[in-house]
Parts: sequence; structure tokens; C-alpha cells
Amino acid sequence: MAAFPFPYTFSLTKPSISKSLTTRHHVKLLVLPTTRKNTSKTCSCSAQNTRCAPSNSPLWTVTDIAQAVGGRIVKWGPPGTISIDTRTIEPGQWFFAITGENVDAHDFITLDLSKSGCVGVIGNRVCENWEMGFVQVDGDTVSSLLKMAAFARNRFVGKVIAVTGSVGKTSTKAMIALALESLGSKVYHSYEHWNNTFGVSLSLITIPRDAGIAVLEMGMNRKGQLLELTRLGRPDIRVILKVATAHLENLVSLEGVAMAKGEMFQEAKPGDICVANADDPFVKSIPVPQGARRVLFGRSLESDVRLVAAERVGSGGGVGVQVVLQKNMEM
Repeated sequence: MAAFPFPYTFSLTKPSISKSLTTRHHVKLLVLPTTRKNTSKTCSCSAQNTRCAPSNSPLWTVTDIAQAVGGRIVKWGPPGTISIDTRTIEPGQWFFAITGENVDAHDFITLDLSKSGCVGVIGNRVCENWEMGFVQVDGDTVSSLLKMAAFARNRFVGKVIAVTGSVGKTSTKAMIALALESLGSKVYHSYEHWNNTFGVSLSLITIPRDAGIAVLEMGMNRKGQLLELTRLGRPDIRVILKVATAHLENLVSLEGVAMAKGEMFQEAKPGDICVANADDPFVKSIPVPQGARRVLFGRSLESDVRLVAAERVGSGGGVGVQVVLQKNMEM
């Protein structure tokens, strides 16, 4: 994965990104809308490039699906992507029929589903009058979805970045993806708030085969959940943004929230990078396993990457933020 060379000026725009050299010790980021009046030399890319793979992009063949879930091909179907929601399914997608406590998605496998463009179903029982593709799994379909996610992670040879925190996950995830895209990497980032067990599973399952970097969002509302998600996603770079009161109903205190958020770093391997907010004492105090590398960011003088200045700016009818960063370590 490419690294930001210092010194560096980085202009993060929507929908494009540009960069140029600046002073020796600082990097300047400019986050603002792009205008046609911008005539500076740039290296640009569309923000849309970092979105999820198109829903009808054929990521999974029926053979892939059967292998991933340990299932049996009952009826052959064309390749496609995966959905677990019949309300939003699009042409070219396979429907993964999840059986929950209150709802059995097999009940929605009807003629209307095939009319919506669904090309196949993954489920634990074959439904009557279903003529499209079908892969049958044994037992709990949630477990089968997790198997598929693990299979997807194993076949992905790029880098995985995971972001967690009580606030700021989704916007930070998007900005990381845009920044890395500007360096020429093929970057995927998960859709909106896909940060629970189902969301992280679908995020892994949806990674395009040609992506070099995947940026995921991981959330939690109980102890042990982040550990489960990191074991599933196995991130190479793990980011904790903030500990706040969002989860006190289940974790009682901020110390409890910090311990639960700390699961993001708990099983980091030697060579993994653990990125922590130096301005949050709870995040800063989270331990990093031996062999993993800790990188602190924030306004604090102890930060490895320090925010020196930030200014709100306007351009082209939009509003952005220009920031100056200082590097205090070898990157």
C-alpha cells in the first residue's frame, strides 16, 4: 500500500482529489468541493470509485457460492453479487435467505423476487416454484453467511483497514478511502453504516476482486462484539477514533466502553498498525500487542501525526476544511 510522502500537500475534494508538494515538515489537506475553475496540476479520481462494487458486478459464481458456504448446488444460476434484503435487491443479485428469531426470509422467496431480477437464492430449504439458481446449505443460514464472509476475506490479497469509535466512523472511513484512491490504489469502502455482524459480512462479500485496499467500518453495542468482527475481517490497519457515552446502556461506564473498543487492537498481529486518537485519554491508554505498531494522531504534542491547524473554507457553493498536519515519526 502506498504511503503519503512528507512533505506533502493533499487536497481532498469531492468528487476529485489533488496533491502537490509543500513545506518540509508539514502536510496540508484541503477538503472542499471541486470547481471547474481549478486549473492547478492535479492527480484526480472520482469519489464514486471508492464506493461499493456495483450490485450487479459478478463477484460470485454459483460454484464460488457453494464452496464458500459448504452448500449443494440444487439449481444452476448466473454469477452475481449478494443481498440479504428482498426490498432492495437489484437485477443480477443472489438472495441470501437469513433465518432470524422473528422472521424467516425463506417466506419471501416468491415469483415477485425473480421478477425483481434476483438470479438465485442461498437457503436451507428449497422453495416451491422457484426456478432460478439455488444453493442449499445445512442448518443456520447466519452461520453460512459468516462462512461466506470468511471465504471472501481469505481470497482477498489486499490490505484491510477497519475503523471504529463512538462517533465519526462513517465519515472517517470515506475520507480514508478517498485519500488512498488519490495515490492510485483501487480502493473499496463499505456501504453507509454496514458495521454490525451482517454489515461487516456483506462488506467482505462485496469487495471487488481487483481491489487493493478495503476500508471497513466496525461498530459494537456489547462486550465481545468488536473482537468477533476483527476476527472476521482480520484488518491490517486498525483505527480507534473516540470513546463516548453512546454505549453506556450495555457497558455501564466510559471505562467499560474503552475496554470494549480496545478489542479492535486486542489480536493485532506483528506488523499490523494500530491507529489511536492521542486526544482521547481512553483511546490513548488502550494497549497494543507486542509486535504491532502504534500510531497516535490528534492535536496533542505526543501525536505521531499532529493536527497543527484547521480552517473552514468555501468554494464553488460548498464548504470544506483545510488542515495542516505535522509528522513526528518515520512513516
